[in-house]
This record gives sequence, C-alpha cells and structure tokens, in this order.
Amino acid sequence: MKDFVNYWNALNYAFIKYGDLKRKSGEIPYIIHPIRISSILRAVGFSEFDDEELMIAALLHDLVEDTDVNIDEVKEKFGDKIALIVNQLTIQDKDLKEEYLENLKHASRESKIIKLADRLDNLLDMPENLWSKKRQKQYATQAKIILKNCGDAHQELASRLKTEIDEILGK
Repeated sequence: MKDFVNYWNALNYAFIKYGDLKRKSGEIPYIIHPIRISSILRAVGFSEFDDEELMIAALLHDLVEDTDVNIDEVKEKFGDKIALIVNQLTIQDKDLKEEYLENLKHASRESKIIKLADRLDNLLDMPENLWSKKRQKQYATQAKIILKNCGDAHQELASRLKTEIDEILGK
C-alpha cells in the first residue's frame, strides 16, 4: 500500500516555507490557498495516492514566486517532474504576465490542471472590501485566457471555472 510520506513532507515543507505569509486580505495564512487547491483537485477525482506528483505540485505551486525558495531547491527535494510543474506555474517576470498566461497553452497537463484550480480558488476568494467590482471583473476576464489555454486539461475543472467567471461577469 502506498503511503503519504512524500505528500506529508511536501505539506510540512510548504507550511514552513510559506511561513507567516498571508493572503491579500492580510488575515488568512497563505498556506490555506494551496490546501484549498488540493481540496478542489480532490473534489474532481484526484488523490494523493494516485496523483501524488500533481497534488504535491499543487501545494508547492507558488513557493518560487512568493517565497525565497528557488526551483533548484524544489527539484532537489521533490524531483524533476514536480520542479517542472512548479516552474511552469511560476511567473518569472511580473511585467510579462500576459505572456505567461499565453504560454500556459504549452504547459504540461498537470500544470494546466493546477492553474485551473488555482484561478478557481482565487475567484472564490475575492473579498469585496479588497476587490472592487471593476477589479473582480478584470480578474475574471483574465481568467478567460487561462480557461482558453488550460481548459483542455480537465473538462470538469474548466466547467467550474467557466461558471465562476460567468457569475462574476454577470453572464
């Protein structure tokens, strides 16, 4: 029987590395976001047993972008495939975000799946005291690019993301 050792090691590592980092609200610990992404992935049929690399990469997907962790450290601790997924999900230059979003169409299936769940979670977590209606609509409009470039990776996640986008945009 397969165990959870690698997943638990990744979860522990993520807790340590995300540390005191908070979500944009300033109240919620950042680690909640990758945990919610894992929950979204579980809800559509993925598991730590059968999809270990995907689930670990989901926990680690923002580490390189938002902490002092570099991709070599991810590779050393969790292997080439997880490092590749995390790297594909890392915005290398904030000024090139549109290019990053377009390049997602060339990403691995695992990266696309995580990106769909990531944006879904972000759309579900836009407190109105921090996100104006205009900003919410801009973010949802940007999510349409993700849907276009990643939607082929998982139909149910794509459908859930589309539903949330449409709700925000009032369609």
